[in-house]
Amino acid sequence: MNKKTLTTIAQQHLDVAILETRGSDSLDFHSVSVWGIDAALTAAYLAGYAAAVRAANGSHVDALTPERHTMLGGVWLGEGEASEWSLDQRAETVVTLPIPEIEPLAYHWTERKACDLLIPTAIRQRRIA
Repeated sequence: MNKKTLTTIAQQHLDVAILETRGSDSLDFHSVSVWGIDAALTAAYLAGYAAAVRAANGSHVDALTPERHTMLGGVWLGEGEASEWSLDQRAETVVTLPIPEIEPLAYHWTERKACDLLIPTAIRQRRIA
């Protein structure tokens, strides 16, 4: 995981523009909500986990093919095209960078947090256009 990834997470979840010391209290200290901290820590964990899985497999993110996921609002329905998962017109196919953490988490339906929070967060983090 690199500084660019952490900066993106800080921007998306904490409303912090850059992660550099600027020598001013008004620029270097921020009020952040608990849910923002929770979201940022979750995103950082997922990014680190995905990087570790890629490194263990000897892969690099640029070398991996994009993945397709079906989302209905903020709910992950599964991998693949929306037409395969739902007749609901609101379901959409989302193309992402690889999300290797889905493999160990997606089919453990007893781990609801994995399907309800971690996977949708990972999809938002790695969405391509």
